Amino acid sequence: MEDDEREKMRRYVNRWKETGEFLENLRRKEIKTLNIAEEILSLSDASESALHFYPPLPTSGLIEMQRLFAKLKK
Repeated sequence: MEDDEREKMRRYVNRWKETGEFLENLRRKEIKTLNIAEEILSLSDASESALHFYPPLPTSGLIEMQRLFAKLKK
């Protein structure tokens, strides 16, 4: 590998390392300033909507799972 290519790769890796550090610092800053109660409230409409359009099944699926396991056992 030529020195020029090696230098480009080194700069590329260093840029991603710096970017990773920047993103990690940004993530930590956002977590520190996060208002948990506000975030939960902002998601409540989405969860209610999901329950409306995709209501839970009347069973847990355990019986169906046991039936499938019995088929596999044969």
